[in-house]
Amino acid sequence: MMSAQLQQPSQNGTQLPASGNSSSGASHPSAVVQSDPEPLRNRAEHSKSPFVRAHSDSLVAWQLLDDHAVNRAKTENKLIFLSIGFLASHYCHLTRQESFSNPLVASLLNENFVPILIDREERPDIDNIYMSYNQSLSGSGGWPLNVFLTPELEPVFSGTYWAAPQGDVVTENGGAEKPLDWLVVIKRVLTAWDTEESRVRDEAKKMVVELSHISAEGTLNREEVEDLQPAQPSTQPESTTAAAVDYSREVYGEVDLDQIETAYQRITTTFDPMYGGFGMKEKFLTSAKLSLLLRATRFPRVVRDVIGPNDCTYISEMGLHTLRRILNGAVHDHIGGGFHRFSVTRDWSLPVFEKMLIDNALLLGLFLDAWLLSGGDTDGEFATVITEVADYIISDRMLSPKGGFFTSEAADSYNRKGDKVKGNGAYYLWTRKEFDTVVGNEQESEIAAAYWNVREYGNVDREYDPHDEFLNQNVLHLVKNSARLSKQLGISEDEVKQQIESARVKLRSYREKERVQPEIDTKIVTSYNGMAIAALTRTGLALIHTGPDTSERGQKYLEVAKNAARFIKQELWDDKEKVLYRVYSDGRSDIEAFAEDYAFLIEALIELYQGTAEESWLEWADELQTLQIKLFYDGLTPTPTTANARCGAFYSTVLGAPYTLLRIKDAMDSSQPSVNAVSVSNLFRLGGLLGDVKYTYLAKESVNAFGVEMLEHPNLFPGLLCGVIPWRLGGRHWISVGDNPLVLKAFFRAPRASLLTLRYHNPEVTDSWLSTRDRRTSEFRAERGVYTPGATSTGTTLDEYGFIQVDPHHPATQL
Repeated sequence: MMSAQLQQPSQNGTQLPASGNSSSGASHPSAVVQSDPEPLRNRAEHSKSPFVRAHSDSLVAWQLLDDHAVNRAKTENKLIFLSIGFLASHYCHLTRQESFSNPLVASLLNENFVPILIDREERPDIDNIYMSYNQSLSGSGGWPLNVFLTPELEPVFSGTYWAAPQGDVVTENGGAEKPLDWLVVIKRVLTAWDTEESRVRDEAKKMVVELSHISAEGTLNREEVEDLQPAQPSTQPESTTAAAVDYSREVYGEVDLDQIETAYQRITTTFDPMYGGFGMKEKFLTSAKLSLLLRATRFPRVVRDVIGPNDCTYISEMGLHTLRRILNGAVHDHIGGGFHRFSVTRDWSLPVFEKMLIDNALLLGLFLDAWLLSGGDTDGEFATVITEVADYIISDRMLSPKGGFFTSEAADSYNRKGDKVKGNGAYYLWTRKEFDTVVGNEQESEIAAAYWNVREYGNVDREYDPHDEFLNQNVLHLVKNSARLSKQLGISEDEVKQQIESARVKLRSYREKERVQPEIDTKIVTSYNGMAIAALTRTGLALIHTGPDTSERGQKYLEVAKNAARFIKQELWDDKEKVLYRVYSDGRSDIEAFAEDYAFLIEALIELYQGTAEESWLEWADELQTLQIKLFYDGLTPTPTTANARCGAFYSTVLGAPYTLLRIKDAMDSSQPSVNAVSVSNLFRLGGLLGDVKYTYLAKESVNAFGVEMLEHPNLFPGLLCGVIPWRLGGRHWISVGDNPLVLKAFFRAPRASLLTLRYHNPEVTDSWLSTRDRRTSEFRAERGVYTPGATSTGTTLDEYGFIQVDPHHPATQL
């Protein structure tokens, strides 16, 4: 496919000539060519990113994305070669090892291009733009993402992993044809630029326009209301919003509860009933989609009636079945705990070995909900995996001594101490001989091998191992459970479990002592930490309120979550300047936070407030929410522009973000929930907790901004669909007075469904931040030990635990 794109015309990208014999084209008239410029020097060591610094000894003279590099490309009229990756990635490691260390590749890049290296976890905005471009070319993505750009950063050609330089391939007619490798790509791109620069530039500009159409989600549903335009436009449009909009008015749109039913129907058609997950090839963790499935039986009755009660049960079971398959599969590290990124096989038997904080944090939340849905017993299904994943997240592999969470563990590592070459998944692979030797006991080894599918000649299908990376190697995954082995071997199930656990302990001890652990990416990213804090907080509180046997462990998780939030506030929040930063790595990076950093951190702070009753967390969440709206919200401006469409919802970047061609709104969920899905949830929750009608209005407007897309493809927006329910039905906002264990247990052991928030009220404190922030507080009065709103709040009722529930249709909507 990629080779064809290099040799054939493409409607979506620049056509590159197959050889260097194309007719000459005119140079760009504005190009300024500098003779004999000073040679490029590798600047990777000056980056704070561990991924970029790992290229400090590269033959490629890597530059950082800054004015120095971009201006040099313009001055010398050279294409920019942009490579985007991350430290944990196997193919990024392989490319660095195979191709960027090749003298000819390095020489061509250094002499003819300005090579720039980016850590995608530092700059997700840049990655998102050029990944969209790459997917428009090939229909697929991945890392490293390699893009050739004009000096104005417009894309010319891109691809992901290209093979190391190879020799000629002899064709049937006796000729020689170059396969698609690094040298082929570089030479043909260079030829196109040298001989047809004007055409390359023109097509690159057209591609930017096309990308703007491809990335137009959330900008098509503008409501033209002329009387909302400010009379005197401000230089800061956000400041006019509060004065120009009546936030008490209703938001009208076509998206309704029916779209949830349609989404479930479409998701069901792609479900794999045998192995769980979606599709019949590689399997991804898809946390937002699985969360939507698990919520089906917990949504309000009116939603379940729309979907169908029986269908809700089936849909929820789809989610549970998938989680069971994930748990039993090779994406699960059965020896050391935690999960890998995804599976390249349908049956979850061969993972991509990177271990990412975000995947484990999101899976922790999913398994927590699955456990609670299954009864939440201390010895029930999913009970063990919850503590296992949480323990992995707070282990020294993921948790910084300073309190924040690291980003990832690499896929590649040395198998044994003293090895010179890293192998893909080496830390997790076993030959049958090594497995038997480590376990020692013959019966124990036979049982454990049958349990984890350990075979004499390895268990990786040759179809998925074209380069013999896993020859005779085994990736542990469960194929026979303890009950089946008990029946097969004629011994008790308890004895089977004891033998397996004994083998696990031995294998883990050996692995930790004799093998070299994978490299850790020690970046601390605000959004990723927000995910981990939220998941650990929810898990800790559920365990605290389950019983004495789990309370101590739950308290530990909660304390780690609070420490991580304190770290973010101390190191990545400038309280004086009111600036949130994205990355800490040997000090704070100068990269300011994106919309996703605000969204996930706000979500974490709401969870911390609900779990601790400490108003300081809620106060900071409110402050960050105000900033997120100011910096990223597509609100009222004098006229719609390409940078602000006046449709509502959040852009991923601020207006005028450096080195970004487009301003994009993120609403379709991928490996992580979308920015707008999380932001909508935050706005609804804060609106209920604080009695802020502006937050509630903006939440509704944000859902409605994607109405055009959601009506057509609701299954692509599982996270945002959950926001349709509080928009149409309202949410449940509870007030807790005093320390009522029944009240708190009911709240913290409830699986996620639609909007649910907990507000604390202390009648003896009248001058707190919350009482000042929320005018309703003074209306609460005491009656028989619980506090209810005053006489004007007739739209509220008490449930069996004394919580106050909102009637969303009452004109005086209150807690």
